[in-house]
Amino acid sequence: MKQLAVLTLLIFSPFVNQAQISTGKVGDTKKKTETGSGKEAKDPSTKYDPEKNMFDFTVFLGAGYSIGSHRLAENGDLFGREIGERANEKMVNRWTYQAGVRNRINRFLSFEAGLSIDRYGESYEYKSTTLNNDSAYSYERSYNMLALPIQLYFTYGKRVQVLAGVGIQPYIPLGMRTETTIIDSLGRNISPEKDAKTIEGLNSAGISLLFSAGVQYRFSKYFSAYVIPAYSLGLTNIYSKQEPHKEWLNALNIRFGLAIHFPDPTKTRTKKVKDPNRKKAFQW
Repeated sequence: MKQLAVLTLLIFSPFVNQAQISTGKVGDTKKKTETGSGKEAKDPSTKYDPEKNMFDFTVFLGAGYSIGSHRLAENGDLFGREIGERANEKMVNRWTYQAGVRNRINRFLSFEAGLSIDRYGESYEYKSTTLNNDSAYSYERSYNMLALPIQLYFTYGKRVQVLAGVGIQPYIPLGMRTETTIIDSLGRNISPEKDAKTIEGLNSAGISLLFSAGVQYRFSKYFSAYVIPAYSLGLTNIYSKQEPHKEWLNALNIRFGLAIHFPDPTKTRTKKVKDPNRKKAFQW
Protein backbone atom coordinates (compact mmCIF):
# COMPACT_ATOMS: atom_id res chain seq x y z
CA MET A 1 0.00 0.00 0.00
CA LYS A 2 2.82 2.38 0.83
CA GLN A 3 4.40 1.74 -2.53
CA LEU A 4 1.07 2.46 -4.27
CA ALA A 5 0.65 5.75 -2.40
CA VAL A 6 4.17 6.90 -3.34
CA LEU A 7 3.58 5.97 -6.97
CA THR A 8 0.31 7.92 -7.00
CA LEU A 9 2.08 11.06 -5.66
CA LEU A 10 4.81 10.78 -8.28
CA ILE A 11 2.29 10.56 -11.09
CA PHE A 12 0.14 13.59 -10.07
CA SER A 13 2.80 15.96 -8.71
CA PRO A 14 3.82 17.41 -12.17
CA PHE A 15 0.19 18.37 -12.93
CA VAL A 16 -0.17 20.13 -9.59
CA ASN A 17 3.04 22.18 -10.14
CA GLN A 18 2.02 23.02 -13.68
CA ALA A 19 -1.39 24.22 -12.50
CA GLN A 20 0.28 26.48 -9.89
CA ILE A 21 2.68 28.01 -12.46
CA SER A 22 -0.11 28.49 -14.99
CA THR A 23 -2.28 30.19 -12.39
CA GLY A 24 0.52 32.60 -11.58
CA LYS A 25 1.01 33.52 -15.22
CA VAL A 26 -2.67 34.15 -15.74
CA GLY A 27 -2.73 36.47 -12.73
CA ASP A 28 0.31 38.40 -13.99
CA THR A 29 -1.15 38.71 -17.48
CA LYS A 30 -4.42 39.92 -16.08
CA LYS A 31 -2.64 42.46 -13.93
CA LYS A 32 -0.61 43.69 -16.91
CA THR A 33 -3.73 43.86 -19.04
CA GLU A 34 -5.49 45.97 -16.44
CA THR A 35 -2.48 48.27 -16.20
CA GLY A 36 -2.28 48.58 -19.97
CA SER A 37 -5.98 49.36 -20.29
CA GLY A 38 -5.70 52.26 -17.86
CA LYS A 39 -4.97 55.86 -18.82
CA GLU A 40 -1.43 56.49 -20.04
CA ALA A 41 0.68 59.05 -18.21
CA LYS A 42 0.83 62.48 -19.84
CA ASP A 43 3.90 63.29 -21.87
CA PRO A 44 5.94 65.63 -19.60
CA SER A 45 7.07 67.63 -22.65
CA THR A 46 3.54 69.04 -22.99
CA LYS A 47 3.58 70.56 -19.50
CA TYR A 48 5.09 73.90 -18.51
CA ASP A 49 7.77 73.55 -15.85
CA PRO A 50 8.71 77.00 -14.46
CA GLU A 51 12.08 75.68 -13.35
CA LYS A 52 13.10 74.14 -16.69
CA ASN A 53 11.42 76.64 -19.04
CA MET A 54 12.90 79.82 -17.58
CA PHE A 55 15.48 80.08 -20.35
CA ASP A 56 13.22 79.51 -23.38
CA PHE A 57 13.82 81.81 -26.35
CA THR A 58 11.20 84.59 -26.06
CA VAL A 59 9.81 87.08 -28.60
CA PHE A 60 7.47 89.89 -27.55
CA LEU A 61 5.01 92.09 -29.43
CA GLY A 62 3.09 94.96 -27.88
CA ALA A 63 1.94 98.55 -27.71
CA GLY A 64 2.20 101.43 -25.28
CA TYR A 65 0.54 104.64 -24.21
CA SER A 66 3.13 107.42 -24.16
CA ILE A 67 2.70 110.32 -21.72
CA GLY A 68 5.24 112.84 -22.99
CA SER A 69 7.09 115.88 -21.70
CA HIS A 70 9.80 118.08 -23.19
CA ARG A 71 12.48 120.61 -22.36
CA LEU A 72 12.99 123.67 -24.56
CA ALA A 73 15.96 126.03 -24.83
CA GLU A 74 17.07 128.81 -27.12
CA ASN A 75 19.60 127.89 -29.75
CA GLY A 76 22.66 129.90 -28.75
CA ASP A 77 24.02 130.03 -32.31
CA LEU A 78 23.36 132.58 -35.05
CA PHE A 79 19.93 131.05 -35.76
CA GLY A 80 18.70 131.23 -32.16
CA ARG A 81 15.43 132.80 -31.07
CA GLU A 82 13.67 133.28 -27.73
CA ILE A 83 11.27 130.55 -26.62
CA GLY A 84 8.34 132.98 -26.47
CA GLU A 85 4.89 131.39 -26.68
CA ARG A 86 6.36 127.91 -27.13
CA ALA A 87 6.74 127.88 -23.36
CA ASN A 88 2.94 127.45 -23.24
CA GLU A 89 2.90 124.30 -25.35
CA LYS A 90 1.11 121.23 -24.01
CA MET A 91 2.18 117.67 -24.70
CA VAL A 92 -0.13 115.30 -26.60
CA ASN A 93 -0.22 111.67 -25.47
CA ARG A 94 0.14 109.13 -28.28
CA TRP A 95 0.24 105.37 -28.88
CA THR A 96 3.53 103.56 -29.50
CA TYR A 97 4.41 100.06 -30.75
CA GLN A 98 7.26 97.67 -30.01
CA ALA A 99 8.64 94.21 -30.83
CA GLY A 100 11.79 92.33 -29.94
CA VAL A 101 13.36 89.61 -27.80
CA ARG A 102 13.57 89.44 -24.03
CA ASN A 103 15.53 86.44 -22.70
CA ARG A 104 16.97 85.22 -19.43
CA ILE A 105 20.78 85.28 -19.07
CA ASN A 106 20.72 83.61 -15.65
CA ARG A 107 18.29 83.34 -12.73
CA PHE A 108 18.42 87.06 -11.97
CA LEU A 109 19.31 88.82 -15.23
CA SER A 110 17.44 89.26 -18.52
CA PHE A 111 18.41 90.99 -21.75
CA GLU A 112 16.06 92.89 -24.09
CA ALA A 113 16.61 94.24 -27.59
CA GLY A 114 14.04 95.26 -30.15
CA LEU A 115 12.48 97.87 -32.39
CA SER A 116 10.02 100.53 -31.30
CA ILE A 117 7.93 103.17 -33.05
CA ASP A 118 8.00 106.03 -30.52
CA ARG A 119 5.53 108.84 -31.10
CA TYR A 120 5.43 112.26 -29.40
CA GLY A 121 3.11 115.22 -29.75
CA GLU A 122 2.83 118.86 -28.67
CA SER A 123 0.14 121.50 -29.16
CA TYR A 124 -0.46 125.20 -28.65
CA GLU A 125 -3.68 127.23 -28.62
CA TYR A 126 -4.34 130.98 -28.52
CA LYS A 127 -7.72 132.74 -28.46
CA SER A 128 -8.27 136.50 -28.52
CA THR A 129 -9.71 137.98 -25.33
CA THR A 130 -10.66 141.37 -26.82
CA LEU A 131 -14.23 142.31 -27.64
CA ASN A 132 -15.47 141.94 -31.21
CA ASN A 133 -12.48 139.78 -32.07
CA ASP A 134 -12.92 136.06 -32.65
CA SER A 135 -9.41 135.39 -33.87
CA ALA A 136 -7.71 132.17 -32.81
CA TYR A 137 -4.50 130.40 -33.56
CA SER A 138 -3.52 126.81 -32.73
CA TYR A 139 -1.25 124.04 -33.94
CA GLU A 140 -0.50 120.41 -33.19
CA ARG A 141 2.87 118.93 -34.02
CA SER A 142 3.74 115.23 -34.02
CA TYR A 143 7.06 113.39 -34.11
CA ASN A 144 7.66 109.75 -35.04
CA MET A 145 10.92 108.01 -34.15
CA LEU A 146 12.29 104.56 -34.98
CA ALA A 147 14.06 103.44 -31.81
CA LEU A 148 16.24 100.51 -30.78
CA PRO A 149 15.69 99.89 -27.05
CA ILE A 150 18.43 97.83 -25.38
CA GLN A 151 17.97 97.00 -21.70
CA LEU A 152 19.39 94.81 -18.94
CA TYR A 153 16.82 93.69 -16.35
CA PHE A 154 17.11 92.41 -12.83
CA THR A 155 14.55 89.58 -12.96
CA TYR A 156 12.96 87.69 -10.08
CA GLY A 157 10.46 84.85 -10.29
CA LYS A 158 9.52 81.98 -12.57
CA ARG A 159 5.88 81.90 -13.63
CA VAL A 160 5.37 85.44 -12.34
CA GLN A 161 8.43 87.57 -13.13
CA VAL A 162 9.19 90.98 -11.64
CA LEU A 163 11.55 93.05 -13.81
CA ALA A 164 13.48 96.28 -13.17
CA GLY A 165 15.88 97.47 -15.85
CA VAL A 166 18.04 100.21 -17.27
CA GLY A 167 19.36 100.74 -20.78
CA ILE A 168 19.78 103.01 -23.77
CA GLN A 169 17.59 103.77 -26.77
CA PRO A 170 19.23 105.05 -29.97
CA TYR A 171 16.72 106.46 -32.45
CA ILE A 172 16.36 108.07 -35.87
CA PRO A 173 13.50 110.41 -36.90
CA LEU A 174 10.86 109.05 -39.27
CA GLY A 175 9.11 112.35 -39.68
CA MET A 176 7.52 115.47 -38.22
CA ARG A 177 4.10 116.87 -39.14
CA THR A 178 2.36 120.12 -38.11
CA GLU A 179 -1.34 120.93 -38.42
CA THR A 180 -2.15 124.65 -38.01
CA THR A 181 -5.56 126.26 -37.52
CA ILE A 182 -6.06 130.05 -37.98
CA ILE A 183 -9.32 131.92 -37.43
CA ASP A 184 -9.25 135.62 -38.36
CA SER A 185 -11.00 138.46 -36.51
CA LEU A 186 -14.15 137.96 -38.60
CA GLY A 187 -14.36 134.28 -37.63
CA ARG A 188 -13.22 132.97 -41.01
CA ASN A 189 -11.06 129.86 -41.18
CA ILE A 190 -7.93 130.79 -43.13
CA SER A 191 -5.87 127.77 -42.06
CA PRO A 192 -3.11 126.58 -44.40
CA GLU A 193 -3.08 123.04 -45.69
CA LYS A 194 -1.84 120.34 -43.38
CA ASP A 195 1.95 120.08 -43.60
CA ALA A 196 3.35 116.99 -45.25
CA LYS A 197 5.48 114.69 -43.12
CA THR A 198 9.13 115.75 -43.27
CA ILE A 199 12.45 115.18 -41.53
CA GLU A 200 13.72 118.62 -42.49
CA GLY A 201 14.90 120.53 -39.44
CA LEU A 202 15.38 117.37 -37.35
CA ASN A 203 18.63 115.90 -36.12
CA SER A 204 19.72 112.80 -38.04
CA ALA A 205 19.89 110.60 -34.91
CA GLY A 206 19.68 110.71 -31.14
CA ILE A 207 19.80 108.68 -27.96
CA SER A 208 17.76 108.37 -24.76
CA LEU A 209 18.23 106.70 -21.38
CA LEU A 210 15.67 104.04 -20.42
CA PHE A 211 14.40 103.04 -16.98
CA SER A 212 11.81 100.24 -16.74
CA ALA A 213 9.91 98.27 -14.10
CA GLY A 214 7.02 95.84 -14.45
CA VAL A 215 5.74 92.26 -14.38
CA GLN A 216 5.40 89.37 -16.81
CA TYR A 217 3.05 86.44 -16.18
CA ARG A 218 3.49 83.14 -18.02
CA PHE A 219 0.06 81.55 -18.28
CA SER A 220 1.04 78.63 -20.54
CA LYS A 221 4.01 76.86 -22.03
CA TYR A 222 4.05 79.16 -25.06
CA PHE A 223 2.55 82.50 -23.97
CA SER A 224 3.04 85.25 -21.41
CA ALA A 225 1.45 88.65 -20.85
CA TYR A 226 3.45 91.64 -19.66
CA VAL A 227 3.04 95.20 -18.40
CA ILE A 228 6.43 96.95 -18.26
CA PRO A 229 6.24 100.78 -18.16
CA ALA A 230 9.42 102.52 -19.35
CA TYR A 231 10.59 106.08 -18.83
CA SER A 232 12.80 107.52 -21.59
CA LEU A 233 14.99 110.53 -20.84
CA GLY A 234 16.16 112.35 -23.98
CA LEU A 235 19.88 113.09 -24.06
CA THR A 236 20.00 114.53 -27.58
CA ASN A 237 18.50 117.70 -29.05
CA ILE A 238 15.99 116.57 -31.69
CA TYR A 239 16.51 119.67 -33.89
CA SER A 240 19.35 120.44 -36.30
CA LYS A 241 21.86 123.22 -35.64
CA GLN A 242 20.08 125.71 -37.94
CA GLU A 243 16.79 125.64 -35.99
CA PRO A 244 15.90 128.50 -33.60
CA HIS A 245 15.25 126.23 -30.61
CA LYS A 246 16.60 123.11 -28.94
CA GLU A 247 14.26 120.42 -27.67
CA TRP A 248 14.70 117.24 -25.64
CA LEU A 249 11.83 114.73 -25.55
CA ASN A 250 10.95 112.58 -22.53
CA ALA A 251 8.09 110.12 -22.06
CA LEU A 252 6.53 107.66 -19.65
CA ASN A 253 5.55 104.81 -21.96
CA ILE A 254 3.12 102.32 -20.39
CA ARG A 255 4.08 99.26 -22.42
CA PHE A 256 2.03 96.04 -22.51
CA GLY A 257 1.71 93.05 -24.79
CA LEU A 258 2.18 89.35 -25.43
CA ALA A 259 5.37 87.29 -25.22
CA ILE A 260 5.77 84.06 -27.20
CA HIS A 261 8.09 81.32 -25.91
CA PHE A 262 9.92 78.77 -28.04
CA PRO A 263 11.02 75.82 -25.84
CA ASP A 264 14.14 73.93 -26.86
CA PRO A 265 12.81 70.59 -28.20
CA THR A 266 16.02 68.78 -27.25
CA LYS A 267 15.40 69.64 -23.60
CA THR A 268 11.68 68.92 -23.41
CA ARG A 269 11.25 65.86 -25.65
CA THR A 270 11.16 62.50 -23.82
CA LYS A 271 11.53 59.15 -25.54
CA LYS A 272 8.78 56.61 -24.81
CA VAL A 273 10.06 53.22 -23.68
CA LYS A 274 8.04 50.27 -24.97
CA ASP A 275 7.04 47.52 -22.54
CA PRO A 276 8.37 44.25 -24.01
CA ASN A 277 5.83 42.20 -22.02
CA ARG A 278 2.83 44.15 -23.25
CA LYS A 279 0.85 42.40 -25.97
CA LYS A 280 -0.53 44.41 -28.87
CA ALA A 281 -4.32 44.47 -28.94
CA PHE A 282 -5.87 43.24 -32.16
CA GLN A 283 -7.46 46.12 -34.11
CA TRP A 284 -10.78 45.13 -35.65
